[in-house]
Amino acid sequence: MSKKKQLMFIMPVMKGGGAEKVAALLLNEFNKNGYECELVLTNSDRDEIVDRGLNPEVSLTVLREKFTENGIFKKIFITLFKLFTSIICKVPEALGQKVPAVFARLSFKAQYYDELNALKKHFRAKPDAVILSFLQPSIPLTLLAAECLPNRVVVSERADPYRLLKKRYGYNFIRKYYQRANAVVFQTNDAKAAYPENISKKGTVIFNPINNSLPEPYHGERDKYVTTFCRISRQKNLPVLVEAFADFHKNFSDYRLKIIGEPQNDDDRESLNETKALADKLGVTGYIDFMPFSSQVHNLIINDAMYVNSSDYEGMSNAMLEAMAIGMPVVCTDCPIGGANAVIQHNQNGILTQVGNAEEMCAAMKKIASDKAFADSLSHNAAQIKLDLSLENTAKKWMELL
Repeated sequence: MSKKKQLMFIMPVMKGGGAEKVAALLLNEFNKNGYECELVLTNSDRDEIVDRGLNPEVSLTVLREKFTENGIFKKIFITLFKLFTSIICKVPEALGQKVPAVFARLSFKAQYYDELNALKKHFRAKPDAVILSFLQPSIPLTLLAAECLPNRVVVSERADPYRLLKKRYGYNFIRKYYQRANAVVFQTNDAKAAYPENISKKGTVIFNPINNSLPEPYHGERDKYVTTFCRISRQKNLPVLVEAFADFHKNFSDYRLKIIGEPQNDDDRESLNETKALADKLGVTGYIDFMPFSSQVHNLIINDAMYVNSSDYEGMSNAMLEAMAIGMPVVCTDCPIGGANAVIQHNQNGILTQVGNAEEMCAAMKKIASDKAFADSLSHNAAQIKLDLSLENTAKKWMELL
């Protein structure tokens, strides 16, 4: 009997973001195809985990539960280590220069001392496992912990690399220490092009999968709702959507706006309050429904007139892909890192608008609301993506790489 292939999937948290959703879909599919799967969370407590429909056969490890107790002298050493590495990194930062890779490495090891030790020990126990890592800080944790170990390592950053490359653990650190990766997966060609050449040449572009449990695409009479669903955060730039809707509503007063989602931290909550304050200022509060996230969100919105994504940047928006897959006419900002323009052909299966441009977004919304034939055409063409990016097809590409 052949031994099962082992896969360790490393992520910081499982709280309900887009990357976590993709991770759960892929893990379930890998498990179905004969992998012995384990999800390792590097920066989470067990009570912070949000259920993402993970198959119970996928084992779950919370790394913090594997930390060993540090004695007083080690605690003093770690504190001094953190202070020293912080100082040596702040000098070039204060001068507007990139932090040397070796300084960034020392700073990272000091900041994540316990995580690195626990993760390295965990990897040593499974030398045959393929390691797949998503997101910061799990990717650098994985690469440093796997040094000198035999495991094959695949990493995939899911956010905007142009923002990442400017940070302390950015360009110099990535160019030097990401070489430990056997392969790197990018969500778009734009993301791949952003990385240092020695890393991008190891790269493969794989789009996000679309959940095969989505409802069948709807093509028919639509309810008069402009809709978005997302994790509430500044990145989503909901104020520009509210501004566009306020202008749109002057001509289409029988439409309402649905904003479905929830904030996860204080900054997200502040962003939501600012969005509500703007709606009040523009006089459209009574026409906006702020709704909590629902596991039945697709059934709640499938008949709505259009889905609008106002993000300043995205990896590859799962909400956008899902809205297209269920046949909604879609308006989306043409934001970095190119996820929208990788799948949307402007005015054919969706509409692309300039980031932060409420006037352009409003014009796109008006075009959909005023031209039923055009809206129906967008709907039918968008739904094709459900086949193109099926979970089975996407997972196959991952498994060929693994």
